[in-house]
Amino acid sequence: MGRTPLAMRGASTTPALSLFLVVVIAVLSYLGVAAPAVLADGRTATVQRAVDSLPELARWPSATAPGLPAFTAVSEPGVGVWGRTLAAVQAKRAEQPEPLRSLLGEPRVTVTVDPSPSADPGSASVVPRNKVGLVSDPGLLGRADLVEGRFPEITDPADGIEIVLTQAIAEQLRWETGTVRQWDGTTLTLTGLVAPSADDDGDWAFISGSVEPLIEVDADGNRTLVTAAFMHVDEAAALTARSGDVKTSAWMPFDSAALDGASAATTAAQLRLLTASPVEVPLHDTTFFNRGLAFGSSLPQAIDTGTLRGDAMTDVVAVASGGPIAAALVVVALVSRLIAVRRTVAARVLRARGASRARLIALLSGEGAALGLLGALIGAGIAAVQPGWAAPWVLLVPILLAVVPAFVLPSGALTDAEGRGRGDLGERSRSGAGRAALELVILAVTVVFVVLVVTRSRAGGVDPLLLSLPVLLGASGGILALRVLPVLLRLAENRGRRRPSLTALLGPARARREPVVRIAPVLAAAVGLGVAVFSVAFVATVSSGVDRSAMINVGADVRVDAAYIDGAGADRVAALDGVAAMASLRGDSTVDVSVGGKPVRAHVYTVDRDEMVTVQRGSATPLPLADALTEDADEGVPVVVSEGLLARLGVNDPGEAELEVAGTQVRVVGTAPSQVPFGTAEQWVIVDPANAAALGERGTGASQLYLALAPGADPDAVGGAAVAALGGDAAFETPASVAAGYAQDPVFAIVQGALVAASLLVALLLAVAVVATLVLGAPARARTLAILRTLGHPRRAAGRLVAWEVAPALLLALPFGLAAGIAMAWLVIPQLDLRGFVGGSGQPPIDLGGAWSLLVVAGFALSVFGAVVAATALASRAGAADVIRADDEGGQ
Repeated sequence: MGRTPLAMRGASTTPALSLFLVVVIAVLSYLGVAAPAVLADGRTATVQRAVDSLPELARWPSATAPGLPAFTAVSEPGVGVWGRTLAAVQAKRAEQPEPLRSLLGEPRVTVTVDPSPSADPGSASVVPRNKVGLVSDPGLLGRADLVEGRFPEITDPADGIEIVLTQAIAEQLRWETGTVRQWDGTTLTLTGLVAPSADDDGDWAFISGSVEPLIEVDADGNRTLVTAAFMHVDEAAALTARSGDVKTSAWMPFDSAALDGASAATTAAQLRLLTASPVEVPLHDTTFFNRGLAFGSSLPQAIDTGTLRGDAMTDVVAVASGGPIAAALVVVALVSRLIAVRRTVAARVLRARGASRARLIALLSGEGAALGLLGALIGAGIAAVQPGWAAPWVLLVPILLAVVPAFVLPSGALTDAEGRGRGDLGERSRSGAGRAALELVILAVTVVFVVLVVTRSRAGGVDPLLLSLPVLLGASGGILALRVLPVLLRLAENRGRRRPSLTALLGPARARREPVVRIAPVLAAAVGLGVAVFSVAFVATVSSGVDRSAMINVGADVRVDAAYIDGAGADRVAALDGVAAMASLRGDSTVDVSVGGKPVRAHVYTVDRDEMVTVQRGSATPLPLADALTEDADEGVPVVVSEGLLARLGVNDPGEAELEVAGTQVRVVGTAPSQVPFGTAEQWVIVDPANAAALGERGTGASQLYLALAPGADPDAVGGAAVAALGGDAAFETPASVAAGYAQDPVFAIVQGALVAASLLVALLLAVAVVATLVLGAPARARTLAILRTLGHPRRAAGRLVAWEVAPALLLALPFGLAAGIAMAWLVIPQLDLRGFVGGSGQPPIDLGGAWSLLVVAGFALSVFGAVVAATALASRAGAADVIRADDEGGQ
């Protein structure tokens, strides 16, 4: 008979155990193969979310350059006279490498004459203050529906220009179809109204003032509507006299839905190269300085943000996966060992009939390989259907699991078959020296890895050091627990000698003499609990970091944003019920900051120091605004400077540095972290309104209001009332709403789910390991129980005896596992870049989770208790007949 039929027949002789082994390997193989695909999907989702959070105006690559482009003599259908310009931009897209080229859509181009005021002196109605820019748009007919009138025709600009407006703009300008207005020495005739069609995919956002007017506010607070009007596509070619007032704009749609996490970093790099080289567009006036169309986009930064979060997700899940993998290997080995016990008699019979050791190894390995391969194929096959294979390397997990029974089965069966005598009568195992040496190696390696992690002290990506550290810490905790356990058991045994209970003496004595029985579950408990505690600490750290970052970004209980907030509007908000105090951002401009002639662009924020301190009183994250910020500017304008600006300037001692802001000497009275509620810039200067004029800042109204609420006030209700009081484009945010936005990121949900799943999986595997370990010790236990029953000992003694075998070891493993988890959190979390998770510019402080960590320990204790109870029930059913059969089969 061939080896394969024998292997398959052997696998079928213990169907329950064989089926259980196949199921365990199938489940673990599925998880191992599916996890990378889920992570890849999560990475793609978070990158796309980061990209989609940008408005089209900042997302799509776009460029604007002064000058009238060269036009052709003949108008082409669809593009008018701008074919040469479009061809140049299309060639730029065509030369881009993949995947960027496929992600970019067909380029768009517009030619715009700068806005100028329009007026209707002959009308009795009041025309709002306005400026109208004239747009020549080759794509207008494809993305606009005619609502009223007709489209413009080409005219002689000296006789007037025909235009169309969007219906929304015409209403705000109070301009009726068919009427004429004066515009910069000529007339504009409104021939029709249009509206964005259903086919629009975001192009209108790139034509400023076409759908919603832009608002200009002068020093006196006057508001001017800046709008866009569309003329005939070829009309700009007749405006050569205005070439100095003309600008060309171009943009390329970006398909964010086709962007995937795997190619995101490559796409970001390609986008940076795209923006680094302008497109040379021929101009009508060759004497005009031609700087080309330099494309720009916020896409690379947004992709980097999503990639950063995806990297952090991968790192965390990779670190947390060490525990489940270690526990899985232990469980597969234990179940394989159970099958090996059933093969001991067959191995002895075959050896007696002349079978060689090599033949037995091949036979038993074949059986183990058949079971392991079957489970691996089932798990990997299901994963291939849903969610799919991320890459061929994911098959390493099922291959590793399939190899374990092929190795353990012959090793365990032949060891038992060749064994002689009792192995539970001596206090020392014959392999004690080898085990001690292995333990010393593990402890030494753990210490070395810890020292390496501590000494490098930097936040970065995951590496083999971090991947190994969680398992090493858990294994070291298990080793220490196993070394402390015999001392405690000896104390219990000595105490049992003074008690009338036989179990009180026999229980610790047997537990102390069976060290091999408890090694696997103790190591699984220590590693698993360590991973669970680390998971709790990570989630708590990220959650508290998100809350902290949200509070810093909002800056108060409620922040209200608007393009322009005048004094009357601010007073209305301050008078609302529930508002206890209010501060405002009264100015935000970009200037040059220099030290020794080295200029750096930075924002100047005008903020009333006393108001902001009052609003942030009691906050856990107040902005450090020194009292000196309100001092006079006789010895230099007092300012607070961001740490990011000082780092960019290379300033180590701000008190000694001679900083100039917009050419004015300043005096640094304080520094602050770069993350502030005023904006996303990391390089900034804060000045009090009393000294803002010295830096050339002119207050024209507020753009942000910061509200401190009275006790019991609802932030959302107050924010809604503030928006209603201001009207227009006002919006509000609260720390809770910002934190909820961070938490809704797909990566955060995946990491939380993965950590919870890892903890539950380890707990389940630990229970299986406990049961398997107790079943392995069943023969020796059955003999003892049979003798005790023969002597009249009560049946309930079986439960206490089983509990002594594993309960002390597992209970002792809990504090060591807890310590391993805490060490894991303190060592591993600082090495992971969590800025993308928390939405801030710095690493969040470590939070161990408090009571949640204790609940995890309690949960593992309950898991152990349940496993011991189940195994006890099974062990208590063993009778004398079981013992006789076990002795006959074991040949002892």
